[in-house]
Amino acid sequence: MTAEVTDKIEPALWGIPQVIQYLNICRAEFYRWDASGKFAPLPLGLCRKRLYLRSEVEDWLSKKCPHRKIWQAMKENQI
Repeated sequence: MTAEVTDKIEPALWGIPQVIQYLNICRAEFYRWDASGKFAPLPLGLCRKRLYLRSEVEDWLSKKCPHRKIWQAMKENQI
């Protein structure tokens, strides 16, 4: 007997396509936000890909999308 998996496992890391889909913005808008600091989470450099922690993107959005400088200060104060 095999058990059926009913829960889908969500990835812990998102690439840019997953981030822009989650935020419902286009790729060009994402790059504008990233360049200006409006998109605050910093990428992890793994395998020459820009990957973002899903939990950080979700947390940033739940905190009303603060600017990168404010977001980094908020993260430092949590530790």
